[in-house]
Amino acid sequence: MVESKDEGVGNNEATVSYGFSVRVPEGYDEAVIRTRLALRREGFSVLTESHVGGLLGAEAGAERQYLFMGALSSVAHKEIGSDLQVAVHFPCNVVVQESGSAALVAALDPADEAGADTPAESVAAARAALARVLSSVEEPQ
Repeated sequence: MVESKDEGVGNNEATVSYGFSVRVPEGYDEAVIRTRLALRREGFSVLTESHVGGLLGAEAGAERQYLFMGALSSVAHKEIGSDLQVAVHFPCNVVVQESGSAALVAALDPADEAGADTPAESVAAARAALARVLSSVEEPQ
């Protein structure tokens, strides 16, 4: 079950103080593959990937795997003219990190990045898409 900062639900061992997270018992490599596929299926574009595991310092473990994905969701469109539309984009940063023999996949809540003028339905659509991504990562189809 997707664990959220707001709901505090789920049976995952890992907890984050922001956004959402799921645990993947099959390990880091499997979690990375599932995450990339799930993001693509939901229409997210991964603009950047940074492998920062070795940069986290000795206390984090020099061999620990840690991947940051800068993803972008365009879940809503707004008409700005008779024949022109603009996508409303939400940054959805996703982290895949090794956690023992398992992995933790965590994502920031798109609502935290939305501006005051962002329509509530667009925020809700982005959150729902991200929840589907993480549910798919946790229990692949």
